[in-house]
Amino acid sequence: MLGELLERLLVALINNWKKYLGCFLGFVLGVLLVEYGMLKTLFIIVLSIIGYKLGDITITKKIKKFILEKMKED
Repeated sequence: MLGELLERLLVALINNWKKYLGCFLGFVLGVLLVEYGMLKTLFIIVLSIIGYKLGDITITKKIKKFILEKMKED
């Protein structure tokens, strides 16, 4: 019985993962707005986006390549 319930829950989560992700992000955004206010929340979101972009492998490789090229020029 518990196994069936868990299986149905996992299937629903896999099939509707975008809805659950949107719900979770909306909840986090709401808590941030209530707790810290608009400007601090925007600051947190901007830093999160920058961190996401820097964590991307392709961007990291481009940055390393750029730095190495600049070091070779000197």
